[in-house]
Amino acid sequence: MRKIFTSFLILLLSFTVLGEKKAEKLNIGLVMSTGGLGSGFNRMAYDALEELKENGTIESYKYIEPNNVSEDYQFLDDFSGKENFDLIIGMGSVVAESLKEIQKKYPNQKYALVGGSPQIPNTTTINFKEHEAAYLAGALAAMVSKTKIIGIIPAMDNKSFNKFTNGYTAGAKYVDKDIKVLVAYMPTSSANPFSDPVTGKNIADSLNDRGADVILHVAEGTGSGVFESAKNRGYFAIGCDEDEDFKIPRTILTSVRVRIDNAVVTLVENLKKGEFVSGHVLADLKTKGVSLTDFKYTKEQIGKNNLLKLEKIKEEILNGKIVVKE
Repeated sequence: MRKIFTSFLILLLSFTVLGEKKAEKLNIGLVMSTGGLGSGFNRMAYDALEELKENGTIESYKYIEPNNVSEDYQFLDDFSGKENFDLIIGMGSVVAESLKEIQKKYPNQKYALVGGSPQIPNTTTINFKEHEAAYLAGALAAMVSKTKIIGIIPAMDNKSFNKFTNGYTAGAKYVDKDIKVLVAYMPTSSANPFSDPVTGKNIADSLNDRGADVILHVAEGTGSGVFESAKNRGYFAIGCDEDEDFKIPRTILTSVRVRIDNAVVTLVENLKKGEFVSGHVLADLKTKGVSLTDFKYTKEQIGKNNLLKLEKIKEEILNGKIVVKE
């Protein structure tokens, strides 16, 4: 795992330090978002806890994989009432509403919400500027698109997922103001929009039929269907959350990385030091909380000039010349 970035706490918007005593042994509970270990979003949190256990930072951890959003509250309740966890981590914005209610029932339990924005008492909320990395992905998509039509498939139509859509669209328009960006949300009829590759493939096929030759998925395990479509039809796909480039080299153009692993390690290490904080932490392009991959398989396809253009756009975001809106 790459070197952990430690600048999260510098970016606290508001916080209250809770507890001064260092923890000798830590037990962590992890309530995953739907998609479970089949999604990179959850897998990164799991891998971080595995690493923390192996290096002795924590004594143990336990995770649960809800089948759907309706199970979140019950699992959080079980973890809070029946277990003895020093920290319970909820994954993703869909867990947030349940976490708000559970915290009222267990006001002395420490919680963390990874990948959300609500302010919740006794909870560290870690949010990511996914829209900054998505902006770069959109800019790159516009550079390599031959049809001047690109697409995006978000799992849900809400603020968290629309950050990707808005960033992706804005980045593409920055490169080519006339480019068309097709948006197709996973249908509400899907039993699990985060793990439905068949529907993902069908939607990707449909977008490609309409001319999209670069498609970003923001739907965790559903993305495997998008990759299959791209491979079969000969267009570019873009991965999300983890580095997915290796899954189909040269077909997956890049991946929009959200460094859940870094966030979880930093969170637990601070807890170990007695520095747990309640409040909002923001991870962005500057802190390496989000990024694109290093184009290991696609540098030649992208081309040197396009890579230089993309690096310039990144620098303009970092120095504030470009402000990416949610």
